[in-house]
Amino acid sequence: MSGSDDDPAMPIRESAAQRGARRGRALRARTSQGLIDARRASGLSLREIGRRVGVGHDLVARAERGHPAALTIDTVARIAAVLGLQLSVSLHPDGEPVRDKGHLALLGRLRSRLAAALRWRTEVPMPIEGDRRSADALIEGATFEIIVEAETHLDDIQALERGIAGKQRDLGVARVILLVADTRHNRAVIARVPELLRRFPVSTRACLAALAAGRDPGGDGLVIL
Repeated sequence: MSGSDDDPAMPIRESAAQRGARRGRALRARTSQGLIDARRASGLSLREIGRRVGVGHDLVARAERGHPAALTIDTVARIAAVLGLQLSVSLHPDGEPVRDKGHLALLGRLRSRLAAALRWRTEVPMPIEGDRRSADALIEGATFEIIVEAETHLDDIQALERGIAGKQRDLGVARVILLVADTRHNRAVIARVPELLRRFPVSTRACLAALAAGRDPGGDGLVIL
């Protein structure tokens, strides 16, 4: 169950739920057609497939028509196996992770420390068609720009650094601030991962002082708030 989900009726702007529903319809249509093609190639009848699967032939027919109640993962996997196929289903990242109130509050704490002359933008998209990634925030001064990536709970540091590096590259912004919530867990992670301080050498105090004065911090910063 993978591939493009192009739909000429796709709205200009759609919610995540609408996008998921559209994807679901496309996958049902593709999967049901795949069952039809495989059955015809096998030479087996609906009744024979139903017998081998252990279900009524009418259920197999409904699955081939893309009926949601019949086209379950379990049913499709069993029919596929009888037809000499293996069903594969996987989940992939689609844009940025869903953010909670804590994440928004963390960004708000940093914004409140900025000089009035600095511009603040949130959810800055990548300038690449079809790319749903975005930077959490972008600080813009007269002569500098800074990407802000906010984390309420530090976890996979390597993945975090790769993601930040990719956004810096694609946005063409040299400077970044890793904004981290001030929790016991996060401080423990920072203490045991010295690479973070080397990657983001400007301290919280120095970074906030520069931003309050409307100045470039002079390097990538790790800000704990």
